[in-house]
Amino acid sequence: MNYSRAVGVARFVLVILIIALLMTLAVCGYSDWDLGGVFEKGTVVLGLDLQGGSVITFQAIAGEDESITGSGMDSVQAAMRTRLDNAGLTEANAYLVGSDMITIEIPGDSDPNEAVKNFGAMGKLTFRTYSSSTDEYDTIILTGDDVKKASAVVDSQTGDNVVELNFTTEGAKKFYNATLVAAAATSGSSANCIAIYMDDTMLSCPSVENAIEGGSAVISTSSGMTSEYALSLAGNINSGSLKYTLKEASIRTVGPTLGEKSLTTSLKAGALGIAFVVIFMIAVYRVPGVMASIALVAYSALFMLLLVITKSNLTLPGIAGIILSIGMAVDANVVIFERTKEELRAGKSAKAAIKSGYSKAFSAIFDSNVTTLIAAGVLFFLGSGTIQGFAVTLSFGVIISFFTALVITRILLNLGCSMGLNKITLYGVSERRVDR
Repeated sequence: MNYSRAVGVARFVLVILIIALLMTLAVCGYSDWDLGGVFEKGTVVLGLDLQGGSVITFQAIAGEDESITGSGMDSVQAAMRTRLDNAGLTEANAYLVGSDMITIEIPGDSDPNEAVKNFGAMGKLTFRTYSSSTDEYDTIILTGDDVKKASAVVDSQTGDNVVELNFTTEGAKKFYNATLVAAAATSGSSANCIAIYMDDTMLSCPSVENAIEGGSAVISTSSGMTSEYALSLAGNINSGSLKYTLKEASIRTVGPTLGEKSLTTSLKAGALGIAFVVIFMIAVYRVPGVMASIALVAYSALFMLLLVITKSNLTLPGIAGIILSIGMAVDANVVIFERTKEELRAGKSAKAAIKSGYSKAFSAIFDSNVTTLIAAGVLFFLGSGTIQGFAVTLSFGVIISFFTALVITRILLNLGCSMGLNKITLYGVSERRVDR
């Protein structure tokens, strides 16, 4: 074995080892990086159709002088999304149904009645001042609409957890006038405080020492608040006020049995499809087919790592998107290999044919991937629930398959040439069909 061939073999083995390492990381994880294996429970977030959960639909009811509008329902959806995120339910979905309904899907939740209580019953956020005549905090000075943003931060001077408020222009004026009065009251008295309520539940009642202007304020406590409390308070304030009252329209619990069977069937179908694809590629394209199959392993490893790192919500349509993107990866290789075979028939060497084949196939592959990404983007922004899951996995798959087809497969093919795999018959081309 000459030196260049030995170097080619060594580099090929190195690439295989790197792919094997990626696959090991994807399957087994790595505790030092807080990276779980893809098959470990909880590592990949499963959608409602795979693990079951609660599906609750609320109907919006407008007040006497109000009407249901599209922008109003958009604000309800945004508020519900914030509340789900604040509860740590980032994998849950909230989407509009018709003109006056909103549905939330909570994977893994087995008590929909509790979910209704926690999300649908949450009403309007108000800031109130004390009324001596009623001996209660019943004078509303601001609502959630007057708050631009609330953030849980750490005070740079004291190191305490605090909640920072930013008001709208109108809200800043109202807040200044209210704090002007509260600051003038006796320190420590009820009139010295501005209470924050969610419906009739008091969330916080910070005292006011000075009139606050400028459109921002900080909520703190003398004993200090925990980071969890600060996050919870900021989250409740951010959720603002629901523009309409929400009435429970339907509620149901979805069992995971059907999803588990569908998942098993889908995985078997995907594995069988990949096996047939690998056999076809090797039978038709020989060495390029082997290299494409190795690149397909790299594709699988990268995709699984991406699912673990991003914690994307995996649904049955999402699995369909994965399998579809595998087909696209193979399709790109087919285009490249056919161009390569044309160059080999024209009398070029294997290495020159590979280079030319990639050059001629690039524009077609690039255009097809871009159009697929555009379609996935439209599905993501206009769709909801499982449709978005399909769009996300399809987008991931398209990007990774583009990389593996144009980079990893090409590296492997060039290394094959370096190892002496240069006979055109190894590339699926008969010597009788070569132009002399």
